[in-house]
Amino acid sequence: MLASQFNLQQYESALSGFEALAAHGHAASMDYLATTYAYGFGRGRDFKTALSWLKKAREAGDPRSAEYLGEMYKFGWGVAQDFDAARTYFELADRLGYIPAKRSLAWMYLDGIGVPVDASRGFGLLSVAAEQGDETAAIDVAYLHMEGIGTDKDPVRAVALLDDMARRGSTDAMRALGRHYLREGDKAQKKTALDLLEKAVELGDGDAMKTLADVYIAGKERTRDFAKAEGLLDRAIAQGSVLGYRGRALLFFKMPDPRYGQAMYWMKEAASRGDAYAMSDVGAFYEQGKGVPVDEGEARIWYERSAKLGSPTGASHFGESLYFGVGGPRDIENGLKWLQKASAASNTYAMRVLAYGYEKGDGLPKDAVKAFEWFRKAADAGDSKAFLEVADRIYDGSGTSTDAQKSFAWYLKAAEGGSARAQYSVALLYERGEGTARDSREAVHWFKAAAENGYTEAFAELGPMYANDANLPRDDGKSTDYLEKGAAAGDTSALILLGIKYEDGDGVTRDYTKAIEWYQAAANKKSAEAMYRLGMLYRLADGNQKDYDKALEWLTKAGANGNVKAQYSLGDMYEYGQGVPIDRSKALSWFMMAAFKQYPEAMNAVGYYYQNGIGTHEDQTIARNWYQKAADAGSAAGALNLAWYYENGKDQDQAIAFKYYKKSAELNSAAGMFALGRLYDDGRGTAVNRPEAIKWYLRATDAGFARAAYRLAYAYDATFISDNAAENILLAIRQGDRQIADELKVFSPFTRTALKRSLSRRGLYDGPLDDEIDRPLKSALANYIRTYGG
Repeated sequence: MLASQFNLQQYESALSGFEALAAHGHAASMDYLATTYAYGFGRGRDFKTALSWLKKAREAGDPRSAEYLGEMYKFGWGVAQDFDAARTYFELADRLGYIPAKRSLAWMYLDGIGVPVDASRGFGLLSVAAEQGDETAAIDVAYLHMEGIGTDKDPVRAVALLDDMARRGSTDAMRALGRHYLREGDKAQKKTALDLLEKAVELGDGDAMKTLADVYIAGKERTRDFAKAEGLLDRAIAQGSVLGYRGRALLFFKMPDPRYGQAMYWMKEAASRGDAYAMSDVGAFYEQGKGVPVDEGEARIWYERSAKLGSPTGASHFGESLYFGVGGPRDIENGLKWLQKASAASNTYAMRVLAYGYEKGDGLPKDAVKAFEWFRKAADAGDSKAFLEVADRIYDGSGTSTDAQKSFAWYLKAAEGGSARAQYSVALLYERGEGTARDSREAVHWFKAAAENGYTEAFAELGPMYANDANLPRDDGKSTDYLEKGAAAGDTSALILLGIKYEDGDGVTRDYTKAIEWYQAAANKKSAEAMYRLGMLYRLADGNQKDYDKALEWLTKAGANGNVKAQYSLGDMYEYGQGVPIDRSKALSWFMMAAFKQYPEAMNAVGYYYQNGIGTHEDQTIARNWYQKAADAGSAAGALNLAWYYENGKDQDQAIAFKYYKKSAELNSAAGMFALGRLYDDGRGTAVNRPEAIKWYLRATDAGFARAAYRLAYAYDATFISDNAAENILLAIRQGDRQIADELKVFSPFTRTALKRSLSRRGLYDGPLDDEIDRPLKSALANYIRTYGG
């Protein structure tokens, strides 16, 4: 009767009855009174009074009081926290036949509270308690089967156990099965989860009320409803659910207008009732300054309390605070112990902290492989942040082998989980066709998702795609609109791209004024690239917009901020006297500044200055070294000059010259293509190969080299392609090589005949089509030279 009144929160009548019975030595009533004062049920919380009743009950031989005393020592309620004493009382209660004490002991071993973690022993104790009829222990056994802790992982068996207990009316099982279905189930199982929770709530289960409140707060399986959640949490607290206090704190924390002060109040209430996870949350509030001033020392204290009570979250944060020395002295050794303990309990945050430690070599040996292993463990355990870390390292090959397809799969997994940066990365890979088939439409989809998720850099990708992607219909309006959205969000790249659009008239009317405005906005955000582009606009613009003074001003700012293109351009301006007196020494200084930052064309310019003694003393060796660096960095001009050095300089080596002319040609230098053709033609640094020579002469011509026809005429003649030889004689004349007309006797008779045919078709020659160098041919060539010879 009294117990029923107590469970129905009819505290006054129940407690009066318990007090009367306790006065006559009734031990069970003493236990109820101890619970009342420990948790504040109908009376103010008073640990001293609670302990007094427990000791009286213990003296009366009550086994349950021993278990309760163990809890008092475990939490430090009214006594100094003492895990050894707690375990001693739990063991005493167990020996006296109080079955729930086995569960308390089991969780000390499972969580490593005052003892090393021993999951098998914990599972064994719970199994015995479950067999002896302890329903809560049976629920715990199902949980351990679900997670594979202390026993084989067997989710099917776990669900079967919970389902059987739920069908027999266990609200604990209804709640546990409901939570599992919400987390892991399909659509039908999620509906079953809600049915189970609602049934448990109807039967008065306070923890089920808290879980259902979580559903209303999350707004996934049910429409978000903070009022309903609050009502459920009030009922849960009234039912004595410790979880209800933390639930109320999280309600205030997750509201659209978070009420951090109230959240902290309720979180501390939960923590004071022994909720280790709430203790960790209190620490986080202190660390982040939510509802209280930032206090890293206080945060560390709360993390330690949580960690010692077996919370993996508390252990991870306490370990981190020790490892980095946050909120107190640095203690790497103990920090690592707590982080490893948390990791062993599947806490993925701790795994990531260890991964970063190995990656950076901060307090741990620097080891990219171990770092990747920890990131991968966290990812395999479902940590969405670790998905991104794994993707990054597989893409870069850091601590593992590079694999574009695997990297894409991890990025996609993180993107589907809502990571904005992962969404952006997936879009880039679709755009480039890396690790997946190239798909511009998928790229657009993921760029949009990233942009809507707050990743403003995505706008700067969407703009150019709608303007330049061959696989999408061009839409200049969308292109400009996305860039303007990015600019409005403060993205520097979008600001610069808008400036380029207006400067070039790409999809908009060319407008230097608007271009300057966009560049200026980016420059105001300290963008050296924007400063460079402003300077180049003023340097190269048409008409009145050209302004060398402003060009010099902005390029100097950009150069001072480390922009190598600006430094190189300033060298050009001082070399040619654009807005300043010609000053080759200053030009060399700017070229050197960019060259030391590995800018290829600047390295080539420095080489040229030393080769020719411009702005400095002549030094062929220094010149060669800079040309070498420029060529190695991909400068076509650097490769060309290096080749010339080896062909004509003091350290002549025709094979090396050939090598670098070839590199220059492959880097699209027209002069390099012509020189390569010349070496093939003459057999210098390689065997004579006229077909290759012709190929490179033609490529040089197509690339705009104006004097290749002279050489082509001789190469075609040597390979008996007479018509082409004749046409190139005429082209050489048009290109200014008039002396070729005086060299006809060197050409084969076939080429001379072909030349006469070509001139005849042009109406310039009407003599015999033979190979003689006769007066009509000379006259025709003279007319041709007068008309086309420049």
